[in-house]
Amino acid sequence: MAEQPIAVLWCDFGGVLTPPVTEAAARIARAAGIPWPVLWRAIDAVASDLGLRGMAPLERGLLSQAEWGSRVEAALPIRPAIELGDWGEHWYRDRPVNTPLLAALARLRDSGVRIGMLTNSVREWEPYRERMLRDHVRVFDAVVRSHERAIAKPDPRIFAVAEEHLPSGGAALLLDDGAVNCRAARDFGWQAHLHRDSNDSVRLLARLARRDVLPS
Repeated sequence: MAEQPIAVLWCDFGGVLTPPVTEAAARIARAAGIPWPVLWRAIDAVASDLGLRGMAPLERGLLSQAEWGSRVEAALPIRPAIELGDWGEHWYRDRPVNTPLLAALARLRDSGVRIGMLTNSVREWEPYRERMLRDHVRVFDAVVRSHERAIAKPDPRIFAVAEEHLPSGGAALLLDDGAVNCRAARDFGWQAHLHRDSNDSVRLLARLARRDVLPS
């Protein structure tokens, strides 16, 4: 296959610049006193009422966190031990940021590759993310947040929005922990790397900083 250098790298936030989302899910399930599968079924039921799946009502900005939390609580068979309208507080509590990967992104940017953040985000979670990133936010030439656009990955329209911010001429790569998002990015014409662990992704970024090319 043809090879192509990368001009723009788009990085996910949760699960890439943080520990795996499964850890946060387990933490919030413990705090709520409800097994995660039961909690997830209620979350998905709320989304299904809107013709969506999973966290999409929050990630697309269709419901406030408070309203969403109330609906999820109503869909549960028992009352949770925490207010689910405060989901973000529990989701991000004691959650570290991936500083080695952020440093690798900074080195990649210094090499001439533009860096964007493409994140399925929630309006009420932004203060937590800002506190986690602090000065590291300067690494990013652009940030595309799903809740501001009412579009979320893997919808291909979000990749088109990203291209408006940082045109790549097709030479873009998505670094994401979601296989479905990576497939959607490839279908859009980007390259994609499924993030599994920090060391692997740091090695990838080092290759790109050396201006290595990857199979398209």
